Amino acid sequence: MSTKTVRTICFDCHSRCGVLLEVKNGKVVGVKGDKDHPISHGYICPKGMACMEIIYHPERLTKPLIRVGARGEGKFEEVSWDKALDTIATRLLEIREKWGAESVVFGQGTTRGMPPWIQRFAGLFGTPNFMTPGHMSGGPIAFGSAITAGFGLLDPDHGNSKCIVLWAHNPEKSWPGIYNYFIRKGLKAGAKLIVVDPRGTSYARKADHWLPIRPGTDVAMILCFINIIIENELYDKEFVEKWTEGFDELKKCAAEFTLDRVSEITWVPAEDIKAAAFTYAKTKPASIGPGIAGACQSNNAFDFARTLTILAAITGNLDVKGGNVSHVPPTLDRSCYGGAFSLDATLPIEQRKKKIGPDKFPGLNFMTVTPELIWDAILKEDPYPIKAIGLFANNSMCSYANSKHVKEAYNALDFLFSIDYFHTPTTRMADVVLPAAHWTERNDVEDLLMKNHVFCQVKAVEPIPECRCEKEILIELAKKMGLEGYWQTVEESLDYRLEPIGMTFEEFKKIGKYALPMEYKRYEKAGRFSTPTGKVGLCPKHFEAWGLNAVPIYREPPESPISSPELYKEYPLVLTTGRRILSYYHSAHRQIPSLRKNAPDPELEIHPETSKNLGFEDGEWVHLVTPRGKVEIKIKFFEHTHPKVVHSPHGFWYGREDGWEKLNINQITDNGPKDPVTASVSTKGLLCRIEKM
Repeated sequence: MSTKTVRTICFDCHSRCGVLLEVKNGKVVGVKGDKDHPISHGYICPKGMACMEIIYHPERLTKPLIRVGARGEGKFEEVSWDKALDTIATRLLEIREKWGAESVVFGQGTTRGMPPWIQRFAGLFGTPNFMTPGHMSGGPIAFGSAITAGFGLLDPDHGNSKCIVLWAHNPEKSWPGIYNYFIRKGLKAGAKLIVVDPRGTSYARKADHWLPIRPGTDVAMILCFINIIIENELYDKEFVEKWTEGFDELKKCAAEFTLDRVSEITWVPAEDIKAAAFTYAKTKPASIGPGIAGACQSNNAFDFARTLTILAAITGNLDVKGGNVSHVPPTLDRSCYGGAFSLDATLPIEQRKKKIGPDKFPGLNFMTVTPELIWDAILKEDPYPIKAIGLFANNSMCSYANSKHVKEAYNALDFLFSIDYFHTPTTRMADVVLPAAHWTERNDVEDLLMKNHVFCQVKAVEPIPECRCEKEILIELAKKMGLEGYWQTVEESLDYRLEPIGMTFEEFKKIGKYALPMEYKRYEKAGRFSTPTGKVGLCPKHFEAWGLNAVPIYREPPESPISSPELYKEYPLVLTTGRRILSYYHSAHRQIPSLRKNAPDPELEIHPETSKNLGFEDGEWVHLVTPRGKVEIKIKFFEHTHPKVVHSPHGFWYGREDGWEKLNINQITDNGPKDPVTASVSTKGLLCRIEKM
């Protein structure tokens, strides 16, 4: 009987926690957190603990499938890998020949680490259209901070901070392996805690300041913080004078956001806003942990990202120990979107210009394509027809706004293929479905969001028969389609990614991780920030040449008591969607018994008094209604919220034949109006009402 322990990282969400897998006779039989992992420190969540259930689940896809019924009917026949891959290769080449390479879109979900390999494949194929959920996740934060200060994601150094700010961010549920250890370390050392969140999360309930903000009004609150700090001369004068531009314009802009006005906008008492702003400004160093989805799913996503960066900058908390830093992984130029993994590395200039979106949304020059623009292109053939899509771990039928629009678009496609672990509403729309290898069944290298580290993912067991690693699938497709320049083996691509640290993948497996020493105030050594002027752009004039607003703008949510008062009379509650549940990752893991036991039903959190006044009891099934329709959901009393605000999870569909239509919250969200820079859409701050079933 052969038993071994394999040190690797979990890929069930973006946290990439370190785990130790116990393998016996070629099967994973145990899992526990790796206490020696420098980020997760032994933490493991219910998803990671359930990995054996996921790997060996009876409903897992284990054979390539080709559709034999109507699209969406869910009727497939099992076929060989050769037939499945030949079908995909033939159809994509036919469509490219007739409609051009740009008529084919490749799409990634939010995990599995596949964007680098998909982008190179897409570039060699010739399409500029790589679709991700970035517009409603990390895209606006990364773009907004990069264009303001030359940093990518401004990572909070909570463990060394004296004041921790969680803004639209609940890391206990969404990023536990990355942030919780460091937040608790900072708090244990005496750090102050400020939470800006409509929900009374566990962190909010123990915070020094909890600001239960009206959903979608974050930019007004941030500009009010900035106004208070400037008005009371609490900003870092030396840093502002030497390292920023546009301060006078910022001061003038922020002055409009007075305490009284912003209190009325946000529903937070003026004295609470002022107290929190003073605590942040006067406690150094201070770190802001922004919710990369919490406030970025709005028509104000870009200005949320840039104003938070500005707030950190003017208080001297940018790139300092305990503030907001830019971690540099050892493999930076070979990371998720770098080097040969960049879409532009192989894409001809004339094809780059055909990318959908940048002509209307300037931020998309630097971000991946927004899915909602793809749906419009499919249905309206504007700016040109989209005829085929290839999806990797992407359940867009549930996870993107306005699910009805997604289904309409998929029904209009000539060809759709999907690669996943399990059947989902999205795979059931596909012409070809391929079974993916689980993260325990493949090798990889990961540096995205891993601070200054790069980690090794080690294949612990061989894949379930006929399941294949997505990288291997792309390699085979590239060969069948004659795409010269793609990797010949997975190991070759991993060796390339590790070249900056001078190791092959086989060598790297022996050590498992590699880190660069942390550096702070790198702008002092360089003599500049990585921006066109070398300074942090508070209100930079060159933004206008890029089609961006130089001065931050607050936009009221498209549906709200202020922007649509008549609609508010009909729909008198404010709805946030996307509340995270630790057992699930977006719409994934719904089939897993131990995880379903934790959260079997979608629950609408509502203040008990509000619910009772409306005539609804705790645990009662109701219809949640917006101007776009209704879904079924269960009432859950939750006293830690504003009486006019309710909170819904997302991703529910499994367990009922009509689940996609009846339980899926994105049936009643919309994909417009969009943020004018990043094309993000508002799934928070919607108007709703509750009705008896």
